[in-house]
Amino acid sequence: MKLAKGLIDSPHLFAKKVLNQDLYAWQQEIAEAVDFGSNLERVRIAVRTPNGSGKSSIVIPTVILRWLDKFPKAKVVLTSADARQLDSQLMRALQSYRHPHLVHWEFLSREIRTPQGGTLISFTTDEPSRMEGHHGAKGAPLLLIVDEAKSVPNSIFEAVDRCGYAVLLVISSPGLRSGTFFDCFSSNRPQHLCFEVSLSQCPHIPKAKIEDMIATYGESHPLVRSSIYGEFMDLAEGESFIVPFQSLMDSINNPPHAKISRHEYAAFCDFAQGGDENVLAVRSGNKLIALSAWHDTNAISIVGRFILEFRRNALRAEQIWGDSGGLGLPLCDMLRDAGWPINRFNFGAKASDDDRFISRGAEIWHAFSQRIVKRELVLFNDPTLVSQLTSRKTTIDARGRLGIEKKDDMAARGVKSPDRADAVCGAFAHGVQNFAAYAQRVKDPWERLDEAYEGLERGELVRSGVRRDLDELGAWPGE
Repeated sequence: MKLAKGLIDSPHLFAKKVLNQDLYAWQQEIAEAVDFGSNLERVRIAVRTPNGSGKSSIVIPTVILRWLDKFPKAKVVLTSADARQLDSQLMRALQSYRHPHLVHWEFLSREIRTPQGGTLISFTTDEPSRMEGHHGAKGAPLLLIVDEAKSVPNSIFEAVDRCGYAVLLVISSPGLRSGTFFDCFSSNRPQHLCFEVSLSQCPHIPKAKIEDMIATYGESHPLVRSSIYGEFMDLAEGESFIVPFQSLMDSINNPPHAKISRHEYAAFCDFAQGGDENVLAVRSGNKLIALSAWHDTNAISIVGRFILEFRRNALRAEQIWGDSGGLGLPLCDMLRDAGWPINRFNFGAKASDDDRFISRGAEIWHAFSQRIVKRELVLFNDPTLVSQLTSRKTTIDARGRLGIEKKDDMAARGVKSPDRADAVCGAFAHGVQNFAAYAQRVKDPWERLDEAYEGLERGELVRSGVRRDLDELGAWPGE
């Protein structure tokens, strides 16, 4: 059965005439985005929908059948984290569409084959090797679909990146504010065409069901925000993230009054390890005024770039702190040798309040979170920063002290190193209270420091009493 040209050219009409489906506006937009992407290369589409929206019964079957109808020799590769959903919902939905136009197609348990050689291959994510080596060809572009993407391990996404696809559709109900799927809507949003759907866009869901869930759990409950509004969650099974997402976004969208002061001017350097970012965060008073991030693994060029950023931001060594743990130690030494003896900070050091916090790093992260909750800080709406700040979990030790999730544990669940977040927390952790007290006693504290440093060796600084002032500032570079 041959379809009219207008039907061939329209995914909406294809769904209506062949699949007997009247698509909602958002479903039609997704189908059209996939359809348009078939003319290009490496188009990434990310869709998050609440449960019951028709993701597995309508959206995915529509784009699969439409793709194989438009390109009879093409390949569709689908992977899902949920075997039950793959077999009982998605494949069953595909097999239910038996329009005469599709009568010669072969529908198997997890495959579809067209007479011209086109195929759908589907499998669960416990078979990562099956994602390797898929590529499209001229006239037969490849469509890759990752279903229930919130639960798909990072190794699958790495395999996807090695495939030669025309369109990648990553789709799921929302989960936690972490992992590769969350990154599609945060730090990696510029690389994706994003669709965010709520149950209010799904008229088939009874209004009474929505009202009952809200009445039972409350409007702000994570389950309600996820299931009804299609939002990512802050909490799961007793776990919590250090910085609450909603509080952070409230602070960014409705910031407090900026209290900029050159007497409360501080910067923090986070040094890269491997493929991570080098970051410099600068704040004045309660406002983040600069955030520079770049990739570089050459120590000499890293130091040179930091010095350039210091000068661009009119910083002096006593105003700068740097992570001296791991790779940071030799870089702090190199900066010192280059004439920038910055202050050193170790995230793993003992906390000032050792009864409440596991480490100094945990102390500054949780202090930063409290300032966000109180809406005291003015920050950038930087997607990568937002993602990193809201994806690190709180830990608790046997003494009941608060900690921060280790970077290795974050990497194990597909979350990148929080380099920008560490730098911003570090910038706001230093120089605020101590320096404010110091500024009350000294007319021009920076002039006083300049005079103190000029012509004096470290021993003379100690004897002159400036050591006491520097200690109070938190600016003494250490022994």
